[in-house]
Amino acid sequence: MIAQDMDRINRLLGDADYRRHLLKNRAFEESRPFCHHNFEHSLAVARLTYLLLLEEGCRFISKEIAYGAGLLHDIGRWKEYRGEGDHAAHSAALAGALLERAGFAAPERELIVKAIAQHRRQTPGEHRSPLSRALYRADALSRTCFSCHAREDCRGLAQRPHREKLLY
Repeated sequence: MIAQDMDRINRLLGDADYRRHLLKNRAFEESRPFCHHNFEHSLAVARLTYLLLLEEGCRFISKEIAYGAGLLHDIGRWKEYRGEGDHAAHSAALAGALLERAGFAAPERELIVKAIAQHRRQTPGEHRSPLSRALYRADALSRTCFSCHAREDCRGLAQRPHREKLLY
């Protein structure tokens, strides 16, 4: 099997604004003992999003769309740290221009941006697309809480799927 083309994703990864958002997240999380919202987390979410879509038989959402959503879902986290509201809304707002510069078509951008905006919603009916549902699940499944050094102090551990063992 030949790997799918990831040109648009590679353009996204090279975008100066994308890198700046990651650096801003890192600056706010430097002394944070809990989960970080760095490139490694975003890449894990991207890969899991695509895997979950494949497992659900959703082959009409491309690998690049899944990766675009996963890589961008937390880019606005730094704004939440500054007290400016929910990072999902900020991430969605910031994602559009990055996706456009990377070469994603308008319908693709709309799908990705909506999924990013919804990635924190916990009620199943709130997720209006397979991408939105997969991104939400991937974000939760991406953490390896069972091996985390800060797990004893984590307030969200009870809601984490990986609190006891690896699932994906």
